[in-house]
Amino acid sequence: GSGVVDASPATGLTDNLSAPASVSRQPFQVQALRIGKKRDGSQPGVFLYCQEHAREWVTPITCVETAERLLRNYQKDPTTRKLVDNLDIFIVPSVNPDGGHYSFYDFNMQRRNMTNHCGPVDSDPARRNSWGVDLNRNFSVGSVYDGYSGGNTNCRSDTYAGPSELSEPEARNEVWLTQRFPNIKFAMNTHSYGGYFMWPPGAYKQAGRESLPYPDLGTETYFWAASNHILSKVQDWRGTAIWPGRTGPVTDVLYSAAGNSADEHWYNRGIIGWDFEVGADIYNPETGRFSAVGFQPPFAEGHQEAMEFANGKIAILEVALAYAKDRTPPRSTLAVTGRDGTGTKFTFQHSEPATIYYTLDGSRPTLGSRKLQISGMREQAETITITRTTEVKWFAVDIAGNVENRYRPDGNGHNYRRQIVPAGTG
Repeated sequence: GSGVVDASPATGLTDNLSAPASVSRQPFQVQALRIGKKRDGSQPGVFLYCQEHAREWVTPITCVETAERLLRNYQKDPTTRKLVDNLDIFIVPSVNPDGGHYSFYDFNMQRRNMTNHCGPVDSDPARRNSWGVDLNRNFSVGSVYDGYSGGNTNCRSDTYAGPSELSEPEARNEVWLTQRFPNIKFAMNTHSYGGYFMWPPGAYKQAGRESLPYPDLGTETYFWAASNHILSKVQDWRGTAIWPGRTGPVTDVLYSAAGNSADEHWYNRGIIGWDFEVGADIYNPETGRFSAVGFQPPFAEGHQEAMEFANGKIAILEVALAYAKDRTPPRSTLAVTGRDGTGTKFTFQHSEPATIYYTLDGSRPTLGSRKLQISGMREQAETITITRTTEVKWFAVDIAGNVENRYRPDGNGHNYRRQIVPAGTG
């Protein structure tokens, strides 16, 4: 913070820091790399950021390794050239450089930044290892101040959310970047450890486990389809597989993280974002057990983690490139699934991840019409029941915005899909 005391021979004061004199005692700037042939906002942007939590030492290496591959391989690898030529890539190796340096040299388990909001009572330097704000709890969506679980208002807690939402400059840096460059459509927040691959929602209220809104069926399906490609690339490096139970929405596979950055970027700006937790457990064939790798594994293991998850980051860029090049509208069909005493049941099927908008009252479907929902966590599309013969009208929209049949929901055309669904039993 602002109360930095420099060492002085005249007074004998010391900052009590163990870092060599070559490491600045002043707050570090957060540095961002921007990689792309056209850095003018005309290409889809991808935001890759690491080390929100200081003690997670492997994470900045994955960001730096990704940048290294893009730059070093550009001239000789056609795939890399396509990524750099057609995307606008933003990489922040360390969101939390102040906490990172303190973790490297003084207290390796430092998680938070270095700003002390405790006030005089808890500001004895002997307690400095318990100061700071958890940057991944300091954002403005689903925060502890909104009643969501997983953050803390105690200034000495490791999940301290700060005195208010977005109180920390490190968190505001992320928001500024995504606002300053609205072409950013994809993001990846890298943490450690445990081998997870997750996406929003990331927070719920304890009472009734009331979650932030789940993405619609089309977006959720897209998350799963993209994840299959990304995690296959992680596995290609040394065979590391991210378990299905550790893949999915944060609230489903891990816990509630009130005020996290992925929720901030998704709910406020529509940025499709994932969370990596690098460092999957390692299986020991001699003992038949898995062992955790920890926040600071030996370099040989940390290097392997960085390489395999950099593979995953390159795969995210490939997903973004496919999005940028997608001009093919989805195709959908209506499928009757059964009839019984309650009526006729039907759902929709589609050729790719897509959102279905439909009407049952004979009106023209628009983007304001009902959406086909997911029937439950890790479930398929919902089943709709009608009790009388109904003309169903609908259209599909994929994640890139392509509309089935080139239909214009805001226009006057009638080239939407339609089908008569008869009522009946049996």
